[in-house]
Amino acid sequence: MTFLAAPWREIRLRLGVLLLAFLLPVAARGQSGSIADLLHARVVSGRLEAFRRPDFAPERYLLERLYEPTAYAPLWLDGGRPSPRAQEAIAVLRAVATKGLDPRDYDVDFLADEAGRLGGFWRVPEADLARFDVALSVAFARLLSDLHLGRVDPRALGFGYEREAKRAELAALVVTGAVTSGRIQDAVDAAEPHLLEERLLEQQLARYRQLAADVASTPPLLPAKIRPGTPLEAAPGLARWLAALGDLDAEARVSAVYESPLVEAVQRFQLRHGLTPDGIIGAATAQALAVPAAARARQITLALERLRWLPPLARDRTVIVNVPGFELLAFDEIGAGQPPALTMPVVVGRALRTQTPFFAGMMTNVVFAPYWNVPPSILRNEILPKLRAKPGYLAAENMEIVSAGSVLAPTAEAIARLARGGAEVRQRPGPKNALGQVKFLFPNPHNVYMHDTPARELFARSRRDFSHGCIRVGDAPGLARWVLAGEGWDAARVDAMLDVARQTFVPLRRPIAVVLAYATAVARSDGTIAFYDDIYEHDAALERALADVYRP
Repeated sequence: MTFLAAPWREIRLRLGVLLLAFLLPVAARGQSGSIADLLHARVVSGRLEAFRRPDFAPERYLLERLYEPTAYAPLWLDGGRPSPRAQEAIAVLRAVATKGLDPRDYDVDFLADEAGRLGGFWRVPEADLARFDVALSVAFARLLSDLHLGRVDPRALGFGYEREAKRAELAALVVTGAVTSGRIQDAVDAAEPHLLEERLLEQQLARYRQLAADVASTPPLLPAKIRPGTPLEAAPGLARWLAALGDLDAEARVSAVYESPLVEAVQRFQLRHGLTPDGIIGAATAQALAVPAAARARQITLALERLRWLPPLARDRTVIVNVPGFELLAFDEIGAGQPPALTMPVVVGRALRTQTPFFAGMMTNVVFAPYWNVPPSILRNEILPKLRAKPGYLAAENMEIVSAGSVLAPTAEAIARLARGGAEVRQRPGPKNALGQVKFLFPNPHNVYMHDTPARELFARSRRDFSHGCIRVGDAPGLARWVLAGEGWDAARVDAMLDVARQTFVPLRRPIAVVLAYATAVARSDGTIAFYDDIYEHDAALERALADVYRP
């Protein structure tokens, strides 16, 4: 009996220690006042030294919204251990790379390590539990903020998108996702832009990252200029690259000559990259072919970032102009997951002098047979020098001088008044009018609008930044028909108005959202993706801004 008693006492002692280890975390949960004070102190401090970005003062208002309703009870703990909901949140944070984000920006490795440590059998200090709970709340709030608003403020980069409404939505998303519903993935989905383009870009991001990881899928080295029929030793390498990009059938047979089917594949590549689809591999095409998949993947992440900048868009008729793509897209119902009802080429502001601004507005009027009121900068820099050199210039261009609503004869006195800013020049409706047959007004402080143009030859060019900032549309009659169809007009009525000779305003009972946007990567619903030159160097500026915000 004595021989058995000692081991049994030791076993009972060990069982007691293990039982205590299980019960202590539960008991710790009951000390709500203590851990609540620790949580409150953490939130007030606005810092987490273990994070790559220790300062979370910008997110503190979100954390206050999270913790105050529950008197600073833990959000991610259950029985003194990380809860299943915490594990789900960490898993979501680890998967953000699929959305063009970096898991390191949310300190997911630190959170996972802490969850493992705190989930053990032994009691841990309440200060550690509080730190973990606040840390996961910060990471979760940052993720939802990045998905809903973007990682940088677009206004700091010259994009005039309104953000206050989305900031108000963000607080509700964070609170609902973390506290009320507990459905972490649902909160993430709700925070993202509800646009088909986002899903398509994420699919292409996965594809281009896979290409970047494939050592066999690399751009070939090409001679200076290649025309169809030219001998080309690099033809097999070019074929492999074009097949990887989806422009050439992987089973296509090619020879050591640049000919069909390679030429047709290059033409498809050129179309996707905003190049003239002539099949000639010149400097611009060779440069585009040489861009590695990793760089294209980075372009896609920047396009995803700018999608998150967009203001809230009602599921209604919407026009989006993508400036670097020189393209207008009209949607019958934005966010419905449908491709655009209408697309057309556009001419935008010159990259070097008169860039088109970026903002969102509401189209309120269609104007047929519009006058062109010459902007002061064009009057000063272009019209006045021509008028002084050639007195008959105004008559030749169907222009007139106007002051206080009255037309003035082009006398020396009137020209002097023009130079002083006491009069204006406008171009009368007609074949020479710079605005063509119709213009589309969406009031904004930049005085930018969309319009027709008699200079049709510019739409044949692959790069089309030629305007003073306004947007010239390639099919103004088609856009007018689409816009006014929402007002109950049929095509015949629109066409009749296109023939009027007197300026006529048509107010829209249902204004249409207009977004001037900038994306150098655009995913199509047919499974292809287009890449465009960074004509205003906004991609480069965004790269620098992201590096500043997320520098370790």
